Amino acid sequence: MIIMAAKRTGISIDLLVHPGEAINDILIERGITQAELATRTGVTPAYVCNVISGKKDISAKFALALEYALGVSKSFWINLQANYDAELLEANELETITDEERGARESIKEVVKYLRETGKMPARETGDASIISARKALQISNLANLKELAPAGVIRMSVKSKTDPYVMGAWIRLCQIAGESRSVTSEFNVDGIDELVSKAKAIMCSSEESVQKALSDLFSGYGIDFSVVRNFKGAPVQGYISKKKDGTYQMVLSIRESYADIFWFSLFHELGHIINGDVTKAERFIDYNDDAEMEAEADAFASSKLIAPDAYDLFVKNADYSIESIERFSVNQNIRPYIVIGRLQREKRLDYSRYNSEKVLYKWA
Repeated sequence: MIIMAAKRTGISIDLLVHPGEAINDILIERGITQAELATRTGVTPAYVCNVISGKKDISAKFALALEYALGVSKSFWINLQANYDAELLEANELETITDEERGARESIKEVVKYLRETGKMPARETGDASIISARKALQISNLANLKELAPAGVIRMSVKSKTDPYVMGAWIRLCQIAGESRSVTSEFNVDGIDELVSKAKAIMCSSEESVQKALSDLFSGYGIDFSVVRNFKGAPVQGYISKKKDGTYQMVLSIRESYADIFWFSLFHELGHIINGDVTKAERFIDYNDDAEMEAEADAFASSKLIAPDAYDLFVKNADYSIESIERFSVNQNIRPYIVIGRLQREKRLDYSRYNSEKVLYKWA
């Protein structure tokens, strides 16, 4: 039996033990020469010498020959070689890091901090070792490839805004990983949308301690895997939607905007993208305001589902924006007053400083 070097990032190649040494140990123990082993296994003495010295690996064919010649199973030799190959790769891992990847790691430092806080990366790691851990946490072979995940529009945005394609790619990976770990069993049916909207508004008006869990449980019954993923500077994203192979959807929201009225509007806005068929046009849909027409249609859906258009038109026509009037109207629409206040503020019917005490903030716990 041979003891392989313990796995750890950055291990010295000098500490690795080639499987050929295990063959040599057995030959010494049994008093067998390399020439005799060559005869027993049907290879040349030079071949045996090269395997024992670590210049050649143990092939599957030679592993079978060793089983016959030494009475040690072929699986032992195959596994020994596989373990050595894996540790050799790990020993050489740091050499694969480029300056571009180091730059990407610097860009996603806020994401790395989050991954450490959530136990997905070691808390204390510096330099290139943290790059290896970030690769594993984000399940990507090179952090520089994160920018390839960002849509082309995001690259255009990065020139004139505070959008970082590496951060955007990391955020997308967090969404994808979250979707891979969960599934919903119910099929999505567009005919159930009004019922879903009604129940979502009921959650808004309830005293649920965990809005996210309540919404996740609700949406799963309608073929949508819903979650909230933390937002980061450099990724000004409202939401992420993908259609899964089984016909269900994954919907992710960020809470980049802290106000609850914006969260609920964004929720219905993303639902609008599904209803409007925007998600079927690509494998995934990242909502970063690149298509004005598409966004306007999703906005219209969200506005009409949160507040009945005819009722809102009448409310605005009466122009009574007292808090008492807003509260009465909110009860009538089965929504919270901050939804009405937020809309009136966005439409400049109310000053943003008015009724701010009535607005609710959502914070990442």
